[in-house]
Amino acid sequence: MKKKLLSVGVALVIGGTVVPAWALFETDRALSEKASVSMVEAIKTAVQARPGKPVEVNMGKDDGRVVYKIEIIDGKHTHKVYVDAMTGQVHEIK
Repeated sequence: MKKKLLSVGVALVIGGTVVPAWALFETDRALSEKASVSMVEAIKTAVQARPGKPVEVNMGKDDGRVVYKIEIIDGKHTHKVYVDAMTGQVHEIK
Protein backbone atom coordinates (compact mmCIF):
# COMPACT_ATOMS: atom_id res chain seq x y z
CA MET A 1 0.00 0.00 0.00
CA LYS A 2 2.85 2.38 0.88
CA LYS A 3 4.56 1.62 -2.47
CA LYS A 4 1.39 2.49 -4.39
CA LEU A 5 0.97 5.77 -2.51
CA LEU A 6 4.64 6.61 -3.01
CA SER A 7 4.48 5.92 -6.75
CA VAL A 8 1.29 7.99 -7.11
CA GLY A 9 2.88 10.82 -5.14
CA VAL A 10 6.03 10.75 -7.29
CA ALA A 11 3.93 10.73 -10.46
CA LEU A 12 1.97 13.77 -9.26
CA VAL A 13 5.12 15.68 -8.38
CA ILE A 14 6.80 14.91 -11.69
CA GLY A 15 3.63 15.52 -13.70
CA GLY A 16 3.01 18.83 -11.94
CA THR A 17 6.47 20.20 -12.73
CA VAL A 18 6.67 19.25 -16.40
CA VAL A 19 5.71 22.13 -18.70
CA PRO A 20 4.59 21.35 -22.24
CA ALA A 21 7.06 22.61 -24.86
CA TRP A 22 4.37 24.66 -26.62
CA ALA A 23 3.86 26.71 -23.46
CA LEU A 24 7.47 27.94 -23.53
CA PHE A 25 7.14 29.80 -26.82
CA GLU A 26 4.85 32.51 -28.11
CA THR A 27 2.88 31.78 -31.23
CA ASP A 28 3.56 33.52 -34.53
CA ARG A 29 0.24 35.30 -34.13
CA ALA A 30 1.18 36.65 -30.69
CA LEU A 31 4.55 37.82 -31.97
CA SER A 32 3.08 39.43 -35.10
CA GLU A 33 0.53 41.34 -33.02
CA LYS A 34 3.44 42.99 -31.17
CA ALA A 35 5.15 44.06 -34.42
CA SER A 36 4.63 47.56 -35.80
CA VAL A 37 7.03 46.96 -38.70
CA SER A 38 5.95 44.75 -41.60
CA MET A 39 8.01 41.82 -42.81
CA VAL A 40 8.58 43.58 -46.15
CA GLU A 41 9.93 46.68 -44.38
CA ALA A 42 12.20 44.50 -42.22
CA ILE A 43 13.61 42.76 -45.31
CA LYS A 44 14.33 46.12 -46.98
CA THR A 45 16.13 47.33 -43.84
CA ALA A 46 18.16 44.11 -43.62
CA VAL A 47 19.25 44.29 -47.26
CA GLN A 48 20.31 47.93 -46.79
CA ALA A 49 22.41 46.90 -43.78
CA ARG A 50 23.89 43.79 -45.45
CA PRO A 51 23.47 43.75 -49.25
CA GLY A 52 22.68 40.38 -50.77
CA LYS A 53 19.75 38.11 -51.53
CA PRO A 54 17.26 37.48 -48.68
CA VAL A 55 16.41 33.78 -48.60
CA GLU A 56 14.63 33.19 -45.29
CA VAL A 57 12.70 35.21 -42.70
CA ASN A 58 11.64 34.14 -39.22
CA MET A 59 10.02 36.02 -36.37
CA GLY A 60 11.07 35.38 -32.80
CA LYS A 61 12.50 36.93 -29.66
CA ASP A 62 16.08 38.04 -29.06
CA ASP A 63 17.15 39.77 -25.84
CA GLY A 64 13.46 40.11 -24.92
CA ARG A 65 12.62 41.94 -28.17
CA VAL A 66 10.41 40.75 -30.98
CA VAL A 67 12.66 40.58 -34.03
CA TYR A 68 12.70 39.44 -37.61
CA LYS A 69 15.68 37.20 -38.40
CA ILE A 70 16.49 37.62 -42.07
CA GLU A 71 19.05 35.30 -43.67
CA ILE A 72 20.90 36.97 -46.53
CA ILE A 73 23.25 35.25 -48.96
CA ASP A 74 26.16 37.40 -50.06
CA GLY A 75 28.23 35.41 -52.55
CA LYS A 76 29.54 32.45 -50.55
CA HIS A 77 28.51 33.72 -47.10
CA THR A 78 25.22 33.61 -45.25
CA HIS A 79 24.49 36.45 -42.84
CA LYS A 80 21.74 36.73 -40.25
CA VAL A 81 20.34 40.23 -39.79
CA TYR A 82 18.06 40.82 -36.80
CA VAL A 83 15.60 43.69 -37.26
CA ASP A 84 13.58 44.96 -34.30
CA ALA A 85 9.89 44.44 -35.11
CA MET A 86 8.85 47.49 -33.06
CA THR A 87 11.37 50.11 -34.20
CA GLY A 88 12.53 48.79 -37.57
CA GLN A 89 16.16 49.25 -36.53
CA VAL A 90 18.87 46.65 -37.11
CA HIS A 91 19.41 44.94 -33.76
CA GLU A 92 22.33 42.69 -34.70
CA ILE A 93 24.19 41.21 -37.68
CA LYS A 94 25.84 37.81 -37.47
